[in-house]
Amino acid sequence: MIEVRVNVELVAFGVMSIAVGVGLLSGVRYLYPRLDLTEGSLASVRLLTALIVGVLFLLGVGLIAVGILI
Repeated sequence: MIEVRVNVELVAFGVMSIAVGVGLLSGVRYLYPRLDLTEGSLASVRLLTALIVGVLFLLGVGLIAVGILI
């Protein structure tokens, strides 16, 4: 018989990481129009935000995968 074990803490941290990334994306959508930046600076801020959200998303997916596979 196959025993299925899931590390709930890792899965929970993964879900929280993805939720923080989605929350950050939705929050900056309202913040960007209020920033008084040049077009080049705004593009840099958007790129930095996309990188941070990408890292959070990949970290969350990785934690969920490891939590399920362990």
